[in-house]
Amino acid sequence: MARKVMHAVQYEAYGGGPAGLKHVEVSVPSPKANEILVKVEAISINPVDWKIQKGLLRPLFFPGTFPHTPCSDVAGEITEIGAQVKDFKVGEKVLAKLTNREEMAGNVMKAVQYLAYGGGPAGLKHVEVGVPSPKADEVLVKLEAISINPVDWKIQKGTDVAGHIVQIGPQVKDFKVGDKVLTKLSTRHGGGLAEFAVASENLTAAIPSEVSAAEAAALPIAGLTARDALTEIAGVKLDGTGQPKNILVTAASGGVGHYAVQLAKLGNNHVTATCGARNIEFVKGLGADEVLDYRTPEGAALRSPSGRKYDAVINCTTGIPWSTFDPNLTEKAVVVDLTPNGGSLMTAALKKLTFSKKQMVPFFVNVKREGLEYLLQLMKDGKLKSVIDSKFPLSKAEDAWAKSIDGHATGKIIVEP
Repeated sequence: MARKVMHAVQYEAYGGGPAGLKHVEVSVPSPKANEILVKVEAISINPVDWKIQKGLLRPLFFPGTFPHTPCSDVAGEITEIGAQVKDFKVGEKVLAKLTNREEMAGNVMKAVQYLAYGGGPAGLKHVEVGVPSPKADEVLVKLEAISINPVDWKIQKGTDVAGHIVQIGPQVKDFKVGDKVLTKLSTRHGGGLAEFAVASENLTAAIPSEVSAAEAAALPIAGLTARDALTEIAGVKLDGTGQPKNILVTAASGGVGHYAVQLAKLGNNHVTATCGARNIEFVKGLGADEVLDYRTPEGAALRSPSGRKYDAVINCTTGIPWSTFDPNLTEKAVVVDLTPNGGSLMTAALKKLTFSKKQMVPFFVNVKREGLEYLLQLMKDGKLKSVIDSKFPLSKAEDAWAKSIDGHATGKIIVEP
């Protein structure tokens, strides 16, 4: 490939927050036989990314090595494919979930890494590292967009990215060089805050021309968390064939919440949502039937303005005790807890052990290619949209990190290399 070096954002240790992110130049990775190289156009920052940096998710998630290039949900254009990639070609727009081993490939790219747990934004370091080489079933993606998720800073990562494939491994069948793709990187390895990243073919999806890299990169963790929480736990049929339910979505203006409102309405459900006063009209615009300001007494109590009891709650926030949920629930309701902590896990266990009809279920998403393709099709058909709160260049990745930690973004935060 013509370009040997790319910009990336890395951190060298846990902690440090936005200040721990460092701007570096590293080698552009080379895809192996079943991989694609994507020129990233948009990267989604997920809470899991900065949670990884902070070390909050140990021992479940932690970087394979330091320095570490976080973020794994990306969208962009394929610039190279491996010999075995069949379903993609150079130039295609794709969404992908990355798995980045940060292997040296003789080329250099810019990345953002951290070296240890903790440190927040200050722990992120801008570095130059070797471009990773894709394995037989992976693709190398030139990143165009990286989405920041809360899980990113909890474990200091970066996994939702989009771009275009620049190289593929020999076993890759579904992609080709140049394909625009969205991919979900390994939560353990991350690698999304960079100019290139390698992604597994089975966690990569082609991006329709109607969808931008930033819109695609926002999807993997947040979009699939919302979809699977609704369908797998709450029992919602997104095609509208199921029995309509009364659903509460908390923190509905955030990354997961804004998708949950839209998807719940696809299934012809009645949606009550909570958010701050400044976002009430925004959440109504997503389709919510009732919106509560969480700072008011009614909002804090989660009481439906129409007096409805909830069949399911998609809880996207923290700090709400079971005693607040309980009086608002129907007899066999379920609270899907997307931000479980010690207290909520104890509650969930107690409800299960006592065979309570009302249940609290902690939920962790398992990203699959089918899910990415499903959400991208909804976006292509105009049935789902990604709301972008803000975009930052890779050189300002620590500012994106800090904004995600602050917790008041409306929709998704995107980094663009």
